[in-house]
Amino acid sequence: MDATRLKYFTTVAQTGSLRAASELLHLSPAALSKAIKLLEHEIGVPLLTPAGRGVMLTDRGRELARRASPLLENLDRLSEDLRADRETETPIRIGSFEVFTTYFVGVLAKEFLLDVPLLVRELVPGEMERALENHEVDLGITYVPIPSQHLDFLKVTVLEMGLYSKKGQFAGVSFEKIPFAIPAHPVQGAPSKVKGLDGWPEDKVPRFVRYRVDMMETAMELCRQGLAAAYLPRFVVDLHNRTTSREYRLEAMPLPPKLSDNKHAVYLIKRKTDLESSTARKLAKALRVLCRPSV
Repeated sequence: MDATRLKYFTTVAQTGSLRAASELLHLSPAALSKAIKLLEHEIGVPLLTPAGRGVMLTDRGRELARRASPLLENLDRLSEDLRADRETETPIRIGSFEVFTTYFVGVLAKEFLLDVPLLVRELVPGEMERALENHEVDLGITYVPIPSQHLDFLKVTVLEMGLYSKKGQFAGVSFEKIPFAIPAHPVQGAPSKVKGLDGWPEDKVPRFVRYRVDMMETAMELCRQGLAAAYLPRFVVDLHNRTTSREYRLEAMPLPPKLSDNKHAVYLIKRKTDLESSTARKLAKALRVLCRPSV
């Protein structure tokens, strides 16, 4: 069904007059009448019938006008939306958890993707992979990958973790008695034995857990108040200490001897069907620069 002829017909239906409709459409009455007849031939039923000096809708014409109006409105709206999409930059959609969404994104936006629109989703492992598969985000950042046959996990750098607390707060306290603030959200489906979002190997080095929190920033506040220690990314603490007063800066504590590996591989996740983009390369570069482990 020709959309232009359908629009002509609904205009006639609204005005009740071929002449009035032709003036609104900037057509001659003869051209408009011909278009309506072609539409009637296409549909196979009469749509208009003469009524005095004007026209009136047949029953089928009335039904067509009723159902066609919202369709034409949707077509107009679609055209407007597509034009708006061309005029507005599509945001880069990134999914990750707080380690990267809170501290990394600010540096990314300022130093690597200045003036580029971003859509950042707070997603834990598992949710992140599903969001990528469902096209809700386009790139993910993680150090706790959950395998998926539809996704590529590109190792881009290594992130160094450390044990941190308020300066001098637990000096002389044996490790077994240090109160920890740890992630409340368990990790499920990871190929490693990691159970928490901070990547602490609970099977090798049990901790005295006093606080379980959803947000890393909550754990850091407990550390700032001298109430707990936390296992945190070094780059996060470095960024934190740059912007907080000396009184609340966090200090590294000795790691327990059994914690031999405090580095995690950082992965950029993309769909296998997507080509590697310049945005992905910039994101990978930003991660390598910011998360570079100390020598």
